[in-house]
Formats: sequence, structure tokens, C-alpha cells
Amino acid sequence: MGTPSSIFDVSDRVIMVTGGSSGLGLQAVKTLVQCGARVASVARMHDAGVNNAVTDLATNRNRPVFIHSDITSPAEVARSFDECEAEFGVATVLLNNAGISQKQRAREIDRASWGELMAVNVDAQFFMAQEAARRVAAAGLCGSIINVTSILAAHPLRGTAAYSVSKAAVTQMTKALAVEWAAQGIRVNAIAPGWFPTRMSHEFLSGPGGDFIRGQNPMRRLGAEGDLDGTLLLLASDASRYMTGTVLTVDGGQSLVC
Repeated sequence: MGTPSSIFDVSDRVIMVTGGSSGLGLQAVKTLVQCGARVASVARMHDAGVNNAVTDLATNRNRPVFIHSDITSPAEVARSFDECEAEFGVATVLLNNAGISQKQRAREIDRASWGELMAVNVDAQFFMAQEAARRVAAAGLCGSIINVTSILAAHPLRGTAAYSVSKAAVTQMTKALAVEWAAQGIRVNAIAPGWFPTRMSHEFLSGPGGDFIRGQNPMRRLGAEGDLDGTLLLLASDASRYMTGTVLTVDGGQSLVC
């Protein structure tokens, strides 16, 4: 066990982040790079300007790699890990962040929309976790898988039926995988963010819905850039070495008043 000042250290740790091109995923990539981690950002598309800005935060030792991949495809999942390993070695930490949302009432959701959302939010998270665990175990290493769920998993709002169901599945997936893989030295935990302004939530939070959420929140604000950084570093580092199957809520107390 390290000293109190070193147990949160992630320098030189190989970390894969899905959905790393925008929103909470991009913030995670920036934080991890600044902390010295060797980061592979996986997304369907990356903006060259954003990539350059992230790379500027790194040293020559930990320049990030940006992998274009559709993680709903089994072949693309395997290729993503192959590219990460070719650059850095085995990823011992996976931030399973990629996700999509849709705002439709339950009676209006069609099968295609439901299937697309579940493919990204549930299936892709599961098979990314599975591939990470296989490779970590094959290398004889210990690992940490961090899934991103939501407070909507337990406290859905009108119009979020499919999204809330998908995040509830991620929460239960986290616990089920934690039970199976603990003996192999692979920890599986989750972060449940509250309301953060991102590309997915911008439309809702910039209108009356955002005003309502702020007014209801005990801290009277939405999540801000950096509010998840401490939780991320806890779960990615040895500071959480005796934690698995845990869901950490970061919402300013929002779920207390839902």
C-alpha cells in the first residue's frame, strides 16, 4: 500500500476510455492525461482540434492515442483493444462511458430506437468489460472496470423510460460482474452522475427542465467540469483496491429529493 499522497496515483497506468471524444468522457480523458496516465480514447469520431488540445496536456511519455471505433461491433471491440495494446500494452483500467440517450414517452418508442439504445448503453458496455477482463486475466494482471450509469437508473423521469432501463441494467451488470471477477483481481464499480451539461443533455438543461433541476437540487446547481474527477481517480487507482460492486453517486444530492 502506498502513502496517502500516492494511493490515487495513475501515472503510467494504461486506461481505455469509451466515448472519450466529448462530454464526460472527454473530461475524463483530459484529467487522466494530466495525471500521467497512458490513455486510449475510443469513439466513433474524434475532432482533430480537440485531439490536439488533449495531446498538449501530455508529456512525451504519455501522449494519448485516439481510436476510431464502433464498439457495438465485436470486431471493432477487439481492434480497439489491439490498437491500445500496440501503443501502450494491456489496459488495466476501462472507463465504460460511451452512451446515447433519447427522450421519448414509453408509448412512442419503436423497436429500432429501443434496440439502438440498448446496443450502445448495455450490450457495448458488457462486451467491452468482457474483453477487458479477458485480456487482463490472460496477462496475469489486476484490473479496474468503471461503468457509467446514472441517477435515472433508480429515479426515472417522464420521457426517459428506455434510457433509465438501460442504466438500471448497467448498475446490475456492475454488481454481477464484480461478483464473478473479484477472485481474479478485477474490480468492477460504477459512477452514477446526476445532471451534467453535455452534448446529450444540452437541449433539456438549457430550457425550463434545467431550471427545475437546479431549483430542486440541494446544492442549487448542475454538475460542473471536474466534479467527477475525484471519483474517477479513486476508482482508477489503488485507493479503491478493496472496493468492488459499488455504485458511487455524484449528483449534488439530487437523488435525495427525487
